[in-house]
Amino acid sequence: MGGSGSDSRSSNLGPAAAGLPVELAFLTRHGIAPSDLMRAAERAMRSRTDPAREAMTLGLIDEVGFYRALAAEMGLPFQSTPPSVPPGGEYGAILRQGFAPIREETSLRFVIAPEGPALRRMIEAGPRQREDIAVTTPRRFAETLRSSNATELARHAAGLDEAGLARDSARSGASRGQVITAGTGLSTAAIGSVLAPLETFFALALLLGPIFLGLILLRLATTIERATPDLWQSHRWRIDDARLPVYTVAVPMYREEAVLQQLTEALCALDYPPAKLDIRLLIEADDTGMWASLAKMALPPQFTVTIVPPGVPRTKPRALNLALLEARGSLFTIFDAEDIPDRQQLRMAAARFLSGPPDLACLQARLLIDHAEEGTLPGLFALEYAGLFEVLNPGLLLFQLPIMLGGTSNHFRTEVLRAIGGWDAWNVTEDADLGLRLVRAGYRIGDLPSNTREEAPLTIPAWLKQRSRWIKGYIQTLVTHSREPVRLLREAGVSATFAFLSLAFGTVATALGYPVFAVAALLAYWDGSLFAPQGTLATLTSTIALGVWLLGSIALFAPPAVGALRCGSPGLLLLLPLLPLYYAMVSVAAWMALYDYFNRRFVWNKTEHGLARRRAPAEPATNAAAIPLRPAPEAARY
Repeated sequence: MGGSGSDSRSSNLGPAAAGLPVELAFLTRHGIAPSDLMRAAERAMRSRTDPAREAMTLGLIDEVGFYRALAAEMGLPFQSTPPSVPPGGEYGAILRQGFAPIREETSLRFVIAPEGPALRRMIEAGPRQREDIAVTTPRRFAETLRSSNATELARHAAGLDEAGLARDSARSGASRGQVITAGTGLSTAAIGSVLAPLETFFALALLLGPIFLGLILLRLATTIERATPDLWQSHRWRIDDARLPVYTVAVPMYREEAVLQQLTEALCALDYPPAKLDIRLLIEADDTGMWASLAKMALPPQFTVTIVPPGVPRTKPRALNLALLEARGSLFTIFDAEDIPDRQQLRMAAARFLSGPPDLACLQARLLIDHAEEGTLPGLFALEYAGLFEVLNPGLLLFQLPIMLGGTSNHFRTEVLRAIGGWDAWNVTEDADLGLRLVRAGYRIGDLPSNTREEAPLTIPAWLKQRSRWIKGYIQTLVTHSREPVRLLREAGVSATFAFLSLAFGTVATALGYPVFAVAALLAYWDGSLFAPQGTLATLTSTIALGVWLLGSIALFAPPAVGALRCGSPGLLLLLPLLPLYYAMVSVAAWMALYDYFNRRFVWNKTEHGLARRRAPAEPATNAAAIPLRPAPEAARY
């Protein structure tokens, strides 16, 4: 970039700066005590972090102060609000390099915001003494670059760029073959119900019976499977900070002012080196309330507020795709705005990834409703979650079968997420779709026995809106992945495909058919045909129906009961008799979802948070290690 680099300041920093890395040594001339800088340098060396970031996380200097001092040291002008840069180019590469040309015709030609190795090389090269290169902060550089590329970024985040259009997506809906197949099936069933209603019902029962039985057997198998002992938890081993990678934490938020303080406290309490955290609060461009609330807060240096460019669809996965593009971490996780994760969760996930095989691409932590005592509905929600995250998901993963990922507390290898194209922005249950895409790409999902406390809806209307969105997303996922069934079988395998159909199609079909099958069973019981069928077809159908009913009743109650005991909440067992009524509500939500699929397919039903009154606050951060160091031998530490 020019300049002789011969200014004596770059090589003669004096005895006070001796032993300091070059990223910190020059700050001795800008009012920071050498002893404080040495403390930051020692932490950076011990944790293998960037020295400049350590100085900022310790509060020795803020980002603006650091880059203003850097500009003065290099003999370059500093721009707190840099001029716009031209759109185009490889966005991620430009962002990471921190170097871009200026768009306007001014005396300035380039704007820079170097970090990491680029920062070190720049300081080592010495002062530039140029007026055509301006220094700014990485945050301002990212904001300027994002603003200049807003249109293209919106297309990328929505999967409307060239790469996104080449991938399967819920955006395009059902294929012609799917429409013809579904239309033929529905027409046949409609005609049959008029001409031969009993035989048609028997045929449908025989056709759907294996799927229902598959769902039931999966639930029963995971219930009787013993929980895998977790040696990391029981021995309380602690991975060295030096081995921890940079971790990106993405939090999509929309009108979440009520839980903003709780969220920031929970994220600040995470037991992870702050200099290795890349926490991104994702805010929609029109969310002025969140803008105002965040403007009043003094966020720590590891937090970044990212404004998502306007565009469609207005969904959570669209915001996550932008965070993935800008992520600094080699590991990536998602939290919802109301989440309170366990302090050790990131450290535990990093340990699992470091000790696991390369094809371990995702870890699903366990979600826990922490205010079950606030009402019957939150209690039933907590009981359902106990069965899902303490029993069903860990059991399926133990059998190496796919699961329907939760929408939060998923932990990923960033490179894998980028390789498969991130999230489908048009799927309103993006987690379910992503889990199957990982399996189809040849990756594995693992269980992470660490809790994230969540907030359940308090009212039935709010619960129905949330649950109908989930089921609508299941329908979208089914349609997307069944366009090419032969390819699905080839990529995922027979067992994973059957598990997916049982979980996704079985869940949707049982929810939609819950009232129909209940009425049919009552009528069959009333007229005696359930236990005394006439004819071979009726006998076979009745046998399957009785098997589904008996095993289904056990599968309905067993996982939640076992899950409640495993998570230490035996009081939830008192709500078991209400589960049939709860699943009747799921049926109502399923019919709402079916209507929405055809009329409001991409509308995201927003769940309001911050209404629960009995949630325990986040555990405060402490300087002491929450998990003591594991004893020797050193080679065994992971």
